[in-house]
Amino acid sequence: MRNIPRPRPAARPLLVSGFLCLAAGGLPAVPAAAQIPAGYYDTVDTTSAATLRATLHALIRGHQRFPYTSTATDTWDILEPACEDPNNTANILDVYRNDSHPKQGAGNPFYDREHTWPNSYGFPDDNSTNYPYTDCHMLFLCDGGYNSSRGNRPYRTCSAACSEKITVVNNGMGGGIGVYPGNSNWTASTPTQGTWETWIGRRGDVARAQLYADVRYEGGFHPLTSAAEPDLRLTDDTLLIANSNTGSNLPVAYHGILTEIVAWNAQDLPDAWERRHNDVVASHQGNRNPFVDHPEWADCLFAGNCGTGTPFCAGDGSLSTACPCGNSGGTGRGCANSQNPAGAFLKALGRTSPDMVVLTASGLLASVPCIFLQGSTEVVTGAPFGDGVRCVGGQLLRLSLEFASSGLASYPGPGEPTITARAAALGAPIAPGTTRWYQTYYRDADLAFCPLPSGNSWNVTSGVAITW
Repeated sequence: MRNIPRPRPAARPLLVSGFLCLAAGGLPAVPAAAQIPAGYYDTVDTTSAATLRATLHALIRGHQRFPYTSTATDTWDILEPACEDPNNTANILDVYRNDSHPKQGAGNPFYDREHTWPNSYGFPDDNSTNYPYTDCHMLFLCDGGYNSSRGNRPYRTCSAACSEKITVVNNGMGGGIGVYPGNSNWTASTPTQGTWETWIGRRGDVARAQLYADVRYEGGFHPLTSAAEPDLRLTDDTLLIANSNTGSNLPVAYHGILTEIVAWNAQDLPDAWERRHNDVVASHQGNRNPFVDHPEWADCLFAGNCGTGTPFCAGDGSLSTACPCGNSGGTGRGCANSQNPAGAFLKALGRTSPDMVVLTASGLLASVPCIFLQGSTEVVTGAPFGDGVRCVGGQLLRLSLEFASSGLASYPGPGEPTITARAAALGAPIAPGTTRWYQTYYRDADLAFCPLPSGNSWNVTSGVAITW
């Protein structure tokens, strides 16, 4: 569980006469969150697919390379702790068979290293200037026989007529045989134009590894070493994929299948094992796989869905209820706060089914506690609320207490329950097709900023309505 201190009671808004009945009780127990450095994603711009790609690439390019096999620290030294079996830290858990093996190091007969983006597609040379070959965000430990069975096949859906590659039960996952798709991997046809359907428990992991490859490698040169890098592109075009299997380094290379990769990202969201893989690799290479931390970004980047829901409740003077002390914010934003005259803004990103929606509040004070709030109805005219205007009403749920970093806060974060899961846990399940309204309120302790009504020490973002 995340150890998030609560604000002292005096710092909370006074909720009286049932005016704002927040759900009682503490935050739900959640798995440990990924170790994302504070402010790591502050430069990422999710306004459009183009801005997201540009800012993500700038953030994750230029990582430190480690050799594939060496007497010094190499990919074995990184992947064995990254793929560690959570039930036995002396073992690894392999990505396809889900088997647990004692850590053996290089050259063992049980498992080897799987290139999720096959190295023969654009970067077959293992040398000190070939960065994707040893990029551990794209590598997992894998049963040797299953690695050979997958070969270079694209990731995509197979059928019951395909050949089955079973999984074993480990870590509460896997097992079963003979039922498509079940918990098995499935494969068919030739290595270059065939199919490898990864089992349900790890298909999201390999999908996010390929999404990372597409954004990390965009041609050009490594910013520190000036080594040439390929442009790796996901596609649905099987001819482009097949033609990329040349056995030579290529300026542009293709793999996929893109549509399936994006779907798998949503079907199998990151779990603690995958987040550990991301953390361990990042601790060595210095860059993270952003799709493990933010799987919702894949829909924006690869499907153009860069906003979910409908904005409402702007503190820009468009409501009949004005901001409490004339502190109108910018167009479409919340009322101005003591550090941001434009006010704070709430945005939703990610598909609703399955639920991978993330609410992100921006324009907050630099470092303050904030509460993500869900309402079952809209207060159309708005109501004064601290230094801001609240438009969420009806049954009100406090989804989460978060802390802003550099004026940004999001819910859910890595390892936290989804919005729909959190609502259900609070006794208010969301039926498909129904709409809920969201705002975030946050501390602003500068009483001199907006002195009337007296004693206010909070403000509120604009809102977003989501139909589930």
